[in-house]
Amino acid sequence: MSKIALVVTVKVKPEYTEKLKPAMLENAKQSAQEEACYQFDVIVSQDDENTFMFYEVYKDEQALADHRQTPHFLNYWNLMQELGDNVERSAQLFKKLS
Repeated sequence: MSKIALVVTVKVKPEYTEKLKPAMLENAKQSAQEEACYQFDVIVSQDDENTFMFYEVYKDEQALADHRQTPHFLNYWNLMQELGDNVERSAQLFKKLS
């Protein structure tokens, strides 16, 4: 199996950014310690401080599935669900070619 990358874009209404940001950063920090997670970066847009991108690299799709069961991911995900329409999220999965 080849490595996979997940690119997630998160747009937060300004009044909720400071509530969500700690959960995003904690998720990234803890995820980077997972054995099958090779990279997890949280990047903020230079044009909009309420727009973030996650760049995540995993050993394979099973590693991503395992990640989605961790307490740090579930904490982030549950907060995203709680914020509802105050957050827009899109995700795209990629396979490593070289």
